[in-house]
Amino acid sequence: MILALATLLTTIAHNLNAQSVSVRAFADSNFVEFGNPVKYSVSASVKGGQKVEFPILKGEIVPGLEVIGGPLIDTVFHPNLTMDVNCNYSITSFKDSTFTIPQMPVLVDGQMHRTDSVSITFTLLQHIDSTFYASIDTTKALKIFDIAEVKNTPFTFEEFWHRFGHIIIIVLISMLVAAAITYFIIRKIKNKPIIPIAKPKEPAHITAYRLLDKLKDSKLWQQGRVKDFYSVLTEILKNYITDRYNCSVIENTSEETLDELKQFISPKDENYKNFKSLLDTADFVKFAKFEPRPDENDFALSVAYQFVDSTKLIPDVQNTAVNNNVDMINQSVNNNTLFDAGISTNNNTDN
Repeated sequence: MILALATLLTTIAHNLNAQSVSVRAFADSNFVEFGNPVKYSVSASVKGGQKVEFPILKGEIVPGLEVIGGPLIDTVFHPNLTMDVNCNYSITSFKDSTFTIPQMPVLVDGQMHRTDSVSITFTLLQHIDSTFYASIDTTKALKIFDIAEVKNTPFTFEEFWHRFGHIIIIVLISMLVAAAITYFIIRKIKNKPIIPIAKPKEPAHITAYRLLDKLKDSKLWQQGRVKDFYSVLTEILKNYITDRYNCSVIENTSEETLDELKQFISPKDENYKNFKSLLDTADFVKFAKFEPRPDENDFALSVAYQFVDSTKLIPDVQNTAVNNNVDMINQSVNNNTLFDAGISTNNNTDN
């Protein structure tokens, strides 16, 4: 029963598909003076988008009837989304005879369809009289078909784009132009440049001073958060070294940071020694639960200020002005927030 049902469904589907396709063959004249060309066409009426394959005819189709031109393919589209695809040949004969062109196979989406046969008579026209025409069986020479019914086909994206694609493109371009004009007007009203100019990056020492001021104002170690104090302090200095010397020490251990710093500061330099002492104290606090005295905490903060002040990079013409403003910068920020510029006070800090 399952096999029979599957066969029935296949047959029904095949028949429904076949009903949507019609093929035929015809000549533009069925009575021709021999030696003259005749247009012979194989045509298929199909849904828009279906693939049609025609036979390739060369030489003699039947003995005495030969192809002298083609194939030429032309397609006619209809408003109901169907199309007629025609394969045209030019044929002739030099014999006074009637020829019957056999049925031609036409493939539509891989399915075989066959046309009717076509009869063409080649003769001397001056010898044709009314008796000759009366003897011709027109039912064989020309097959008459009923008017085809209107077929409903699905509306595909290709057909949608063919109809409305240019409208969509025009709308998108108009929206882009309107957006550009609006942006231009808004920038003009706000007296801003059309193309925003990026602000120059803040010097590394200015950033370090600001963050050290915030750390100082937060009074972390005075609140008993000594580990947080040293974690933030070392992170500020590592970020400063990364920006100042264009090297990456943010994720480094204290020993790795000191090895990297040797490329820029001599280990015999006082700044290097003080920075090493600060890192040693920070490691004892973070990993050995060491409790430094209040004066040692203040000294660590002053060492950080001194390290930045002694290693900062400023053009010579600005050295005097900046040095005079260092004290003012140190007092300029009274905000206790420690989370600007990515500074963390997580108690689980490892370095």
